[in-house]
Amino acid sequence: MSASLEHHLAAWRRGVGRLAGTLLDTLLPPACAYCGRPGHMLCPDCLAAVAWVREPVCELCGRPVEDEGLCRACRAEPPPFQRIRSAPFYQDPARRLVHRLKYEGLFALGQPLGHLMVKAWPAWHWPVDLVLPIPLHERRLRERGYNQSDFLVNELCRCLAWPTDTGALSRVRPSRPQMGLTAVERRANVHDAFVADPAGVEGKRILLVDDVCTTGSTISAAAIALHEAGAKSVAAYCLCTVAARQDNTFV
Repeated sequence: MSASLEHHLAAWRRGVGRLAGTLLDTLLPPACAYCGRPGHMLCPDCLAAVAWVREPVCELCGRPVEDEGLCRACRAEPPPFQRIRSAPFYQDPARRLVHRLKYEGLFALGQPLGHLMVKAWPAWHWPVDLVLPIPLHERRLRERGYNQSDFLVNELCRCLAWPTDTGALSRVRPSRPQMGLTAVERRANVHDAFVADPAGVEGKRILLVDDVCTTGSTISAAAIALHEAGAKSVAAYCLCTVAARQDNTFV
């Protein structure tokens, strides 16, 4: 099956999921996907428990640092992207909600999780010409039936009036799941995994969107492909980051 047809099927599945979610919300009031309290997909108490990423962070990778500037890793080896930023840290309740969206097919969580990114965006604001989800390989997309990053992009673009083009960046080589791999293994796992369409990205300031940032290896591989296709700049905005402050506290 062609990548174009896979994208159309994914869009159709998302549409069906949104329609089903609307019908269910009409018949049954939503319940918090974390604590189960009725009334909201993410209730006010669980929203208040979200641990937001705050300055100071590394100017490039967005990892928390003690002082402004670059972290040790980015000083040693500058990455191929302009910057990465994230909304909350990857800890509960956000961690559990991401898991439910990604692995349990709870499509309706795309809206409240995407809205977390909308809420945090003013702290990280920079110019954007085109928003692209980190794509799945067609084999993974076929197995899962959807790309969780598409739901985040939909909410961001709806609220912030950004353009998107899910066909501008493709994942052309399958890779193992990144979970459990070392940083070196992650880089090798996604090497040459992406191809970008020059007609869609040339001269544009690209914002990549993903659900969780761990080492930035996937974003780096996608950024290289986008730069090779003529993108003016590449940055990324992730729902969550796994990085914690050096003192293991959250701010």
